[in-house]
Amino acid sequence: GKKTSFIRLPITRASICLPRGLTLLLAISLSIYICHQLGNILSSSSSSSLMSQLDDWSGKIALSCQELNTLETLWVFGYGSLMWKQGFPFTETKPCYVKGFKRRFWQASTDHRGTPEYPGRVVTLVPDEKCITWGCAFKVKDEHKEAVIKYLDIREKGGYSQTVAPAYDKDGKQVAKVLLYVGTSDNKAYVHEPSDEETAEIISKAEGPSGRNVDYLLKLVHAMEINKIYDEDPHVKELMKLVQGKVKEGLSTHEN
Repeated sequence: GKKTSFIRLPITRASICLPRGLTLLLAISLSIYICHQLGNILSSSSSSSLMSQLDDWSGKIALSCQELNTLETLWVFGYGSLMWKQGFPFTETKPCYVKGFKRRFWQASTDHRGTPEYPGRVVTLVPDEKCITWGCAFKVKDEHKEAVIKYLDIREKGGYSQTVAPAYDKDGKQVAKVLLYVGTSDNKAYVHEPSDEETAEIISKAEGPSGRNVDYLLKLVHAMEINKIYDEDPHVKELMKLVQGKVKEGLSTHEN
């Protein structure tokens, strides 16, 4: 027949005689305790498996792009947090746009503006031939190029990939070929076409190591207004209206 496994309990040389009913009660209690402990282990294992789908990206870096090696001068294009928090030295900055992309809050953030338990939402660029995305390009000295790329590869590790594209000024003149980081649709943190209402709800509540998700949106809007490109992005404007309706007070613009 089917072989049964038993748990072997230690037995000392001293024997204790217990009433038969009490022995049965102790056996039942022991069985319940063991089942409870096994349940905790299984529950913890299941939870860890789910959390690993959106981990903290520890030890990872952004995916590289071979075309980056062809750039004589490094210009970094910022369309999200890089617009207000660069974190690297640069000698020049220019408002400009890249073609064939639209800015969307379709990237889940577990390491900056959210947690694995409640991911926030940050921007990525979604391919769309009819669209352009405005941002800022930052010129980097050759002596800082390698260090800046290494810094950005770690900073943008949460599902982003290096991309090189031409950037243009308001007159349509090419400024330079720029390095930008895009959270492509095949990365695990990409959120496929959520509604603006759903995104606004998450932004109004999420918070992570870099601060509140709503502050990320506020700082993006402020940076776009300073560079006079806010009116060029109806998606961001719509999200701002929705989030303002959900967060009545306590909006902060403190630096993070």
